[in-house]
Amino acid sequence: MEPVVVVRYSEIGLKGKNRGYFEKKLIDNIRKIARPPEINKRYGRIIIRLKDMDFDEIKERLKYVFGIQNFSFAYAVSHDLNEIKEAVLKLLKLKLKNEKTFKVQTKRSYKQFPMNSQELSAHIGAFVLENFEELSVDVHNPDIIVGIEVKEKELFVFVGKEQLYGGLPVGSSGKAILLLSGGIDSPVAGWYMMKRGILIENLSFLSPPFTSEKSKNKILELSNILSKYVPDTLKTWIVPFTPVQQYIKTNAPDKYSLIIQRRSMMRIANKLARKIKAKAIITGENVGQVASQTLENLHTIEAASNLPILRPLIGFEKMDIVEKAKEIGSYEISIQPYLDSCVVFAPKNPATKSSIKEIEEIESKLVELSNLEEKAFENIEKHVIGRKL
Repeated sequence: MEPVVVVRYSEIGLKGKNRGYFEKKLIDNIRKIARPPEINKRYGRIIIRLKDMDFDEIKERLKYVFGIQNFSFAYAVSHDLNEIKEAVLKLLKLKLKNEKTFKVQTKRSYKQFPMNSQELSAHIGAFVLENFEELSVDVHNPDIIVGIEVKEKELFVFVGKEQLYGGLPVGSSGKAILLLSGGIDSPVAGWYMMKRGILIENLSFLSPPFTSEKSKNKILELSNILSKYVPDTLKTWIVPFTPVQQYIKTNAPDKYSLIIQRRSMMRIANKLARKIKAKAIITGENVGQVASQTLENLHTIEAASNLPILRPLIGFEKMDIVEKAKEIGSYEISIQPYLDSCVVFAPKNPATKSSIKEIEEIESKLVELSNLEEKAFENIEKHVIGRKL
C-alpha cells in the first residue's frame, strides 16, 4: 500500500492531438512548483508518489499549479481484495468526522479485473457497513464518497477530492506583458491570464521623485504574489516615467493628458514586447470604471499598440475583483496608500470621450515625445522575482 496523490485535469483532456504537449507542460510545472519526490503519468492521470513527503505540504503547493481540476490523497494498491479493503479502512478512519452516509464509486478501465464496477462497489460497500455502524448508504446525496479507480498495474483508493482552479498550465499559451499598477485590478487580471496558460512578465511605470521607494516595493510585493503561480522566475520591469509625463502635462491639453500618457505606456510596452518576444499586453481595465475606460477612450488607447490588448476583467463587477484579490492575497498590498504614476499626473477633469484622429493630431505636435519614450525605455529596471512558496 503506497501513499500517492491522484491528480486530475479536465480541459487538457479535450485537447486532441495537442494533449501530450499540455500534459507534459503540466507535469513540468508540478515538478517545479510542488517539488514532489516522484511523479508519473498514468492512465490519463498524473500520480505523485509521496514517499516521505507530507500530504499537507504537497496540498499547499498544488493550489498554485494551474491546469489541475482536482486531486485526491490515495493509496495505490494491488488488485488483491484484502489490500483494497485495508486501504478503504485506513482512509475512512483518517477522513471520517461527522458523516452519516456514503457511497462507493468505482471506475474500471482495466476490464480484466474479475469484478465489474458495480460488483466491486457493492462488495466494498458491504465491507464499509460491517466496519462502520454509524454509516448508511446513500447513492444519490452521500456525505462522503469512497472512490476506486481500477487500472492495469495498480488500483487507486481515495476518499473525496480537493478542487482547484483548472485552466491551463502556465507557459502553454505563450507569453504576454502585464501592465502592473499598484491598484487592485491588474494583479487579478494577471492571475486570470496565467490561469489561461499565459506566462506573464510585469511592466510597471513609476514617477520618481513623486512616487517613493515604497511605491516600487509595493509593485515588487504584488509581483511576489503572482510569482507563486509561475514555474520558474517572474520578471518585473519598471520604467522611470516622470520626464514623459511632465512633457505631456506641460504641452498637451490637460483633459487628454491621461489618455496620451496611457498611449505612451502602450508604445513602451510594445518596445519591451519585441525585446522579450511577448505576443500580447494584459491590462486590468474595466468598462466605465474610470474616465480612461470608456469605450471611446479604450479604443483610442489601444490604437497605440501593435499587439492585442487582453482585458480579462472588462465586464467584472468591482466587488468580484476585490473578492478575487483577497483570495489570492494581493488586496492588502494593493490598498497600501502609495501612489502610482497614473495618479500623480492625473488631470482635474479628464475627457471621457476621445477620437484617435484628434489624439494623433495632438501627439504630432509633441515633437520630443518619441525621444523621451525611448530614453525611458533605455532606463528600464529589471527585477527577477524568485517563485515565493
